[in-house]
Amino acid sequence: MARFGHTGHTGHTGHTGHTGHTGHTGHTGHTGHTGHTGHTGASYTGSGHSAAMMTALMLTREGVIGSWQPPAVTAEHMFDGGDLGHLSGPPQTSVIDYELMAPVFIDIVPSDAQNAHGVAYLCHSDALHPGPLVELMRLAAPSPAVFARQIDHLDHYADLRADRMEEIDVQLTDLTSFFAALAHLHPARNKATLTFIQAALRFCATVQFRIKHGFGCARPSSLSPQVMPMIQTPAHGTLPSGHATEALFLATLFKAMARELSLGIVGDQAAWLAQFDSQCDRLAVRIAASRTVAGVHFPVDSAAGAVLGDTLARYVLARVQVPAPTATANATGGETGAATEALTGSAIAWSRLDADMEAFGAADYTVDTLSALRNGSAINGETVTSLRTEALSLRYSAQLDWLWQSCVKELRRGAVGQPGQES
Repeated sequence: MARFGHTGHTGHTGHTGHTGHTGHTGHTGHTGHTGHTGHTGASYTGSGHSAAMMTALMLTREGVIGSWQPPAVTAEHMFDGGDLGHLSGPPQTSVIDYELMAPVFIDIVPSDAQNAHGVAYLCHSDALHPGPLVELMRLAAPSPAVFARQIDHLDHYADLRADRMEEIDVQLTDLTSFFAALAHLHPARNKATLTFIQAALRFCATVQFRIKHGFGCARPSSLSPQVMPMIQTPAHGTLPSGHATEALFLATLFKAMARELSLGIVGDQAAWLAQFDSQCDRLAVRIAASRTVAGVHFPVDSAAGAVLGDTLARYVLARVQVPAPTATANATGGETGAATEALTGSAIAWSRLDADMEAFGAADYTVDTLSALRNGSAINGETVTSLRTEALSLRYSAQLDWLWQSCVKELRRGAVGQPGQES
């Protein structure tokens, strides 16, 4: 899973003479979900965990508590609180992950009326919500013949391997830093923003890996031994490309966050946003193309990933931006409406983007084809994607609201009218 990258360990200085080439580290893959643990971190308030501190606290307690006389007090429950800021690690991430994933299910079938090579339906159906099941997207895998038509791209892109080697290596484990460089995000000043991004990426990875496994499409090196990838080919299927999915997913999220960042800009905000959006798209396409350069993906994998990544990002943004329910006074002087509104949620017009990757044929994945995929335009005379609007009703989640509003508060820092600024 893409992460805000840590600086790598400095290599040992080689002995004088011819230093051997350092072997490339095998593909790390995406970090799995952290297992359930009783204690998170286990550090003390003023120091790290140690057996000495445990002993010191035991001895200190014996010396200061006196006779056992607990006061007659109780403590109120914090029932299903929205604010997760006091939590960290699995206790926080597990709650967020559940809230995002609970209403989503993926139906993968071997064929439907239009396709016989595998079809994935991404659906929204909330057991705690009275709204109907809504298909968010339909993604149909291409036939083996399409991958055979795509194989020549691997030879053409291989010429860029030396130029892209550093990017390819770093992007094995970190995509977020590349987008963060467009927006001046920093781990110290954007903790809530990075918490949101990391949570969103975990959701994205869960969905795309399930679809990858369902389709089980063969990698380029299975079609020709001349591909010889420059990195270890991952064990899972090739379509959709995880890097392309996450890159377009991040691009879409960062565009939304840029709208908040732009509030602190004086001057032509529209021009700044237009340039930011363009850079996000170009970066997403470059990251995806580098996987073809490396020899582990076809362009059609990236095109499928782009459709999936765009859909997942728009869904996450819709979920976290559901407005909080409001209560109104009733005739008896009490409040009514909030509980009902929380249950019924917020209705939006969902733009469903379906894709039949068989129609992609021998096309390449570029900024132009990305645009065509988004708006349903023809690619090489073929219609790959189609758009239609669905009514989608979303339940309010206090935890997802906290996740997004904490992010927004950081991004708006410095904007006129925000705390500490003159209005």
